[in-house]
Amino acid sequence: VTACIGSVKNPIDGARSILLGAMRYKAVATPQFIAKYFPNGITPDAIADAPALIFGPEDILQHRFLESLGVKKRFKYHFCPSSEGFVRFTEANLGWAMIPELQIQQHLKNGNLVELIPNTEIDVPLYWHYWLNSGELVNRLTRHLMRSSKQQLIRLHR
Repeated sequence: VTACIGSVKNPIDGARSILLGAMRYKAVATPQFIAKYFPNGITPDAIADAPALIFGPEDILQHRFLESLGVKKRFKYHFCPSSEGFVRFTEANLGWAMIPELQIQQHLKNGNLVELIPNTEIDVPLYWHYWLNSGELVNRLTRHLMRSSKQQLIRLHR
């Protein structure tokens, strides 16, 4: 691996990390899922009892979202280690999910997916990690990523 994007700031020895910005995640579900699992609104007990979708064992975004709502107990979930499958599973009413806003803009616009609780997104910082002596190709890629990320990611001031 010559370079990668990750959510951890600190690079390994001999490497550098640059903050690109943040990926904004929204808690979403279909209107039908919300009607079925939250007929009396989204309460801590109701959301803990409604199935969630989790990308994999290291994915803690749903946990962070639930903690922000005061949910401290275990919750039901399904694993779906596919970004495209994640959206499809959500659209198939298999659970609510934390999905990057960039990935679901059209779904939100047409109402196929809706935010569980508006304005409760989670911004995940993304860092570009690369070896200090990677060469000109990686240096050009780094400059391109830095320009492109300003258009696609949330700006963070750190």
